[in-house]
Amino acid sequence: MSDAAGSAGREDPYLFAPDTLARELPEFQLVREVGKGSMGIVFEAIRRGDGRRVALKVLPPSLTLTETTLARFRREAELLARIEHPAIVRLLDHGREGRLHWFAMEFVDGITLEERLKVGPLPIRQATEIALQVARALQIAHDHGVVHRDLKPGNLMLREDGRVLITDFGLARESGQGTLTESGAIVGTPMYMPPEQVIGDRAAVGTRSDVYGLGATLYHLLTGAPPFRGPTAQAVLQAVLHEAPRRPRLLRADLPDALDAVLYKAMARAPEERYGSAQELADDLERVLHGVPVLARRPGPWHDAVRFVRRHRVPSGLAATALLLAIGAGLLWREQAREHREGRLAEGELALAQAIALRDAQDRPRTLADQRALLRTAVDTATEVIQSHPGEARAWLLRAKGLRRLQRSQEALRDLDEAERLLGAPTLDILWMRTAILRHHDDPQARVRLQHDLTTLVRTETGAIPRALVAEYLLDLAAAVAESDRGPILASTERALDGIHEPEPRAALARVRLLELRGDLAGAERLLRGVCDEHRGDPLVHRRAAEVFARLGLGEDSRRQAEIARVLDPVASEEAPARAETSTSQPRVDVDAAQNFLQQLDRLFDASSRPNPKSGRGGR
Repeated sequence: MSDAAGSAGREDPYLFAPDTLARELPEFQLVREVGKGSMGIVFEAIRRGDGRRVALKVLPPSLTLTETTLARFRREAELLARIEHPAIVRLLDHGREGRLHWFAMEFVDGITLEERLKVGPLPIRQATEIALQVARALQIAHDHGVVHRDLKPGNLMLREDGRVLITDFGLARESGQGTLTESGAIVGTPMYMPPEQVIGDRAAVGTRSDVYGLGATLYHLLTGAPPFRGPTAQAVLQAVLHEAPRRPRLLRADLPDALDAVLYKAMARAPEERYGSAQELADDLERVLHGVPVLARRPGPWHDAVRFVRRHRVPSGLAATALLLAIGAGLLWREQAREHREGRLAEGELALAQAIALRDAQDRPRTLADQRALLRTAVDTATEVIQSHPGEARAWLLRAKGLRRLQRSQEALRDLDEAERLLGAPTLDILWMRTAILRHHDDPQARVRLQHDLTTLVRTETGAIPRALVAEYLLDLAAAVAESDRGPILASTERALDGIHEPEPRAALARVRLLELRGDLAGAERLLRGVCDEHRGDPLVHRRAAEVFARLGLGEDSRRQAEIARVLDPVASEEAPARAETSTSQPRVDVDAAQNFLQQLDRLFDASSRPNPKSGRGGR
């Protein structure tokens, strides 16, 4: 073994031939080496005791093995043992065999985000969802007193199902504890390290350092480039200390302003200017995904002007400075009032987003009581803003969303109408919500308003959702008329659905109901089962499937789908019985009066199918 060890030692620091590990660790069957670094070799292995695939990390004897390295290796196992989260690699076992130290972790099928980035930047939504998963997992680690200190794309595994897993806690330490590095040594990866880690300020390296690392990683996922680059590691470190990263919007023009602001705050040079915790970053990422304003703000021109005056005090300019400060005091008061109002609205919008989200920050399903409490928080916050600023359309819209989810539809309608009046025109949000509410109102006036909103929606937005909403309403109309009068309505429904060329669950469900109303019950059942498989986990699909299976006389299937929907979204599932009653008690529709609506839709569908003469590529 000495010859083999000597040969290996000339090429790498390990004084142990990897092919001898099977003899030293008989409880594992080694499959292949998957990685190697200063903190050990990682193998894919089979644990003989139960046949489980594991990632086996081994620290064999090495030319550079020191007590510090040993302590760091043992500490990684100890820290992993205390954390349990779906997005953090799980420790299964650890031990020592002679001079060998090892621990076994769950094996993850997938690739690192570093490997994925070789293809190019990620889609904005996917990158944001990944960062949200990591932020939530980091908060759990931080709650257990563990700081990772080396967040980067190479330490994040992307599973085949789209979930992400944090790996390699080799540089992690307990918050509030000293590091295991030599004095002045730098640990981490330069491109993703915060300034306090670069300068070796051990007291300052903490949970906000991980916030910075995640922000830098998200920057790379979104833009395809790390925030800092240079010909040498030293050049990168100097850039981290003295330069600002290139604004991500310059690298990716379609990046939303909200994400630009989130990156700016997460990667602030001073730790106190960053998010106070990984959970705060997660909250803002959740706001991004739900389309509500974030708390993060990029400083504006006034901020820069004040900083300039503070840094360049010129005696001869005292009068000008005094004037500037006097004007600024008034502007500052207004700005503070605006920021307070926007902050309160953001809090309400976050509560609404959390109520709609099916799971909480610890990945636990939200209870019905939790959802209702969050909805009431959103409504109360919006009401507070409306009382002090009745002209704030955003507050009326927020309250309408909360009231609708609380099944207070008449109040929600009034708030939507007021938001539209303040804005001067209906937004897509307003049209969408109002059509969803009006669809379950029986009176003729509501039907006229609904038809007007649907045509406005199709005229404004030509995507899949408006067409699916129109199809749903047309199917309601068809169900409410005599079978002999359904032909024209079902033909218009088919036209609406033919214009949808993407996997939209509402459209898929509409196609099922179209078959049902045409009498093809076997075809409807077959298609519905396929839709349930394709869109598994979508509460709307399971809820609607329960209704269709009930109409088809398949009670067991209906109950199973209703239970899945109830678990996924308790609040919305409570509304289902009321909807079912509404749909079965709809009054007869005046077919002649409906013809005008059908003709308007046909003209809109014709217009949307024609190429746009102003576009060289046939539209966007």
